[in-house]
Amino acid sequence: MSRWMGWMALGMALFCSAGAGATEPELPDASEMDAFATSWIYEDSMASPWVDASWTTHSLVATSPVSGGRHSISATMGAEEALFFYTPSRVADSSAVFILRVHGGTSGTGAAVKVRAFADDVLTAGTDLGARCSGGRIQANTWVTCNVPLSALAPPGARIKGLVLQEGRGVTLPTLYFDELRVEGLSVPSPVTVTLNPASLSMTGGTSRTFIATVTGTANTAVTWSVREGPAGGSVTASGRYTAPRQPGTYHLVATSVADPTKSATAPIRVTPPPPGGLWVSGYYTGWNADLYPPEKVDFSAMTHIMVGRVTPNPDGTVNTQFDNDNGPAIARTLSTRAHAANRKALIMVGGAGEHDGWVGAASNANRARFVRNLLAAMDSFGYDGLDIDWEPVEAADKPFLLALVRELRAARPGMLLTFPMGWVNANFPEDADPWFTNLVPYLDQMNVMTYEMTGPWDGWTSWYSSALTAETSAHPTSVASSLSAWVGAGIPRAKLGMGLPFYGMAWRHITGPYQPYTDWSDYVGSDNDFTYARILQLTAQGGTYRWDSLAQSSYVTFTTPVVDGTVRWISYDSPQAIAAKGAWARANGFGGTIIWSLNQGCTNPVTGANPPLDAVKGAFLP
Repeated sequence: MSRWMGWMALGMALFCSAGAGATEPELPDASEMDAFATSWIYEDSMASPWVDASWTTHSLVATSPVSGGRHSISATMGAEEALFFYTPSRVADSSAVFILRVHGGTSGTGAAVKVRAFADDVLTAGTDLGARCSGGRIQANTWVTCNVPLSALAPPGARIKGLVLQEGRGVTLPTLYFDELRVEGLSVPSPVTVTLNPASLSMTGGTSRTFIATVTGTANTAVTWSVREGPAGGSVTASGRYTAPRQPGTYHLVATSVADPTKSATAPIRVTPPPPGGLWVSGYYTGWNADLYPPEKVDFSAMTHIMVGRVTPNPDGTVNTQFDNDNGPAIARTLSTRAHAANRKALIMVGGAGEHDGWVGAASNANRARFVRNLLAAMDSFGYDGLDIDWEPVEAADKPFLLALVRELRAARPGMLLTFPMGWVNANFPEDADPWFTNLVPYLDQMNVMTYEMTGPWDGWTSWYSSALTAETSAHPTSVASSLSAWVGAGIPRAKLGMGLPFYGMAWRHITGPYQPYTDWSDYVGSDNDFTYARILQLTAQGGTYRWDSLAQSSYVTFTTPVVDGTVRWISYDSPQAIAAKGAWARANGFGGTIIWSLNQGCTNPVTGANPPLDAVKGAFLP
C-alpha cells in the first residue's frame, strides 16, 4: 500500500505511469460527461471520460492476444503495482457491475489480482478478481469474462472516481491482458449542491437564528426546511428561521433542494442551557499563582465556567501544555474534574499577552490543521469542554487566520465551547469597536470585553478607575458601560457579550484619587499580580479609607499616610459594592455575563479558600 499512498499524497495533481514516456492525461470537459447506463472504459483504446492513470509497466495497444477489436491492455505488475482508470465523479447504482475480459498470458493461471475502487476519495479494500471470473480464476492461454458487482467494492450511492486492478500478494506477476472493460449502472451525479450559512452553530436554548441556504447547479434555488430530530429538535420557518428547543443537546437543521430532493445540507446545532439566572460567570484560574488559591479550594458554586490558563501556541502548530506551573497538568485535570462534578463547564485558556508570534505561525495556512488537531487533543487529554482563544493583539493581517481558526475548530467539534476576550473601547475613538469581529459571532459562545486597567497617564487624561462602570468623559473616556455599548453598536449581540471584573487593583503614587492630572508613568506603582484583593484589604487595614464614587459606580481606597514604597496614595479596585452594581447593570441591559481576572487574586486565605469578591459575584450575577 505504500506506493498507492505515496501516489495519493500528490492529491491527484499528477497521474503517472511506469511505462516510458508517460504524461499527465488531460481530463475531459463537463460536456463530455454524459450520463449513460453503460460506461465503456476500454475497447481498443481508453473511452472518454475515463483516463489511464496506472502505475505499472503496461501498454494500451497490445496486438496479441486480443478479445475483441485490434488492441488489448497488457500489464506486467510488480508487487502492489496496478492499472488505475480514473473518471470524474460518478454514482454507483445498487446493481452496478464492472465487466471485463482477462487473459492469463502463457503462465498466469490463478494470478492474484485485486479489484478496488477509489470511492468517496478513499481506496476501498476490494475483492479478488479471479473469484469473479468464469471458472473461478484467471486462466493462462484463454480469455475469461469477469463480473464484479460494485457493491463488492463500495456502498451503493458512493461517488466512484476510479477503478483499480492491482497485484494482490506482493509478488511480480506474469504479463496479463485485459480487454473490453466497462461498467453497467454508473450515472453522473446531480450538479445540484446545497450549502448552509452558518454551517454549524452553538445556541442557547429558546433563542432563534436565521440560516441561509445556497443552491447551485439549478435555476430553482428553493429549499424545504426540516429538523432531523423533529419537534424535539426545535422548529424552523419556511424562511429558515430556526428556534432552538429548551432541552440541551445537538440537533440538525436540514435544507433540501426542491429541484433535486436527493441533495441537502445539514447544520449541526449545539444547544446549551442558559446559565443560572441567565448570566454566565467565567473565572480565569492561572497556573503561575496557583498557591494563592489551591485548586482543591475553588468554589464552583460561584461560577458557570472556569478558564484554566494557560496553553500556549508554538509557531509550528504545536502547543505547550505546562499551564505555567511545574505541577500544571495535574492542576488542570483536578480543576476539570471538580468543575464537572459541580455541573460546571471547564475551558482551557489558550495564549494570552506575549504570545502573538505563536498565534500567527500556528494559525497560518501551513500549520492551522495541525494546530487545530493539537488544541483538540489537549482539550480531550485534560478533560475540558472548550477553548478560550486569547489572541492578543489581533492585527489587521491576523484577521483572516483568526476567523479560519475558529471556523475550523467549530467544524471539527460542533459541540465544543469557544470563547474570545476582546479589548475595551476608548469612547473618544468608537471605531476601536471594529465591526469585523461580528464575523466571529456564529462560531463563539462568549465574547468577553476585558474591562480592566482602563486608565493611564496618557495625554489629556485625568486619573481614573481601573474598571469604572459608568461616567466616562473626554478626559477619562472609558467605562464598562461605554465599552460594551460600543461593541453592541458594532454588531455584537448583547447576549454574547460579557464584561470583565478585576480581582486586583491599580495602585498610584503622587495623586490622591480620581479626576486629578497625571504626572507621567512614574505615578503608576502596580496592578495585576502585585495588588491582589487580599493585599488591598491588608493595606486598607493599615490606615486606608474606603470610598465610593456613585457617579462612576466605582470603589477605591485612599491613604493619608502613603504605603508600600512610602508613596502610594490611592488604589482603584472592585469592592463587593462595585461588583453588585455591575451585576445589576448586566441584568438590566441584557448582557451575557462576566469574566473574572483572576480567581486566584480574589482569595484571601489559601487554607480556607475564602474569596470575598467571588462571593460577591455569586450574589450579583447568579441566583
